[in-house]
Amino acid sequence: MTSGRFVSLGGTVLMAVLTFTAPLGCGDGTTPCTDCPPLEGRYRLDFADAGVSGECTQLGVALPQGKRLDITREEATLTGSVEGVPLRGTVSSLGTFNLGGASAGSPDGGVTQVLNMTGRFTPPVEDGGTARLAGTYTGNFTRAGPNGPQRCNVVNPFSATRE
Repeated sequence: MTSGRFVSLGGTVLMAVLTFTAPLGCGDGTTPCTDCPPLEGRYRLDFADAGVSGECTQLGVALPQGKRLDITREEATLTGSVEGVPLRGTVSSLGTFNLGGASAGSPDGGVTQVLNMTGRFTPPVEDGGTARLAGTYTGNFTRAGPNGPQRCNVVNPFSATRE
C-alpha cells in the first residue's frame, strides 16, 4: 500500500524527458522552421576548468569533457546523443537550441541521468572556419540505494567545436 507521496523513478525520468524535449518551435515559437541553421554534425565538448561536486564524484559522475556530441537535424527537430544518452530537441532560426534526454540506470545500482543542453549555434565564418556551440549543460543524476537514492546535480557552461 502506498500513500501516493512517492513517485516512481521511471515516472520522474519520463516527466523530465517530456519537459526537456517538448517542441520549442522556430521563429515565432509556433511555426515550423524553414530556414533553420545547419547545426547538425559531430562536436567535441569542452567544459574548460569546470568540475563536479563531491556528491557527483561519489556517484562516479564526471563531465563529458572531450566526448562527442552527435546531432542530426530535420527542419527544426534535433536528435542526438552524448555518451549513449539519447537527446531530442529543437533549434530556432536564430540558432538557439535545446537538447534533452534521459537514460535509466540499471536496477542493481546504475546511475539514472537526465540531461539538458541549451545554447546558441555559431556558424562557420565564410573563410572556412569551424561551427561552434556554446551554452549550459545541466545534468541530474540519481542512483538507487538501500538507504534511499543518492543524487547530484551539475550545471556548467560548455562549448563545442564541430569536427
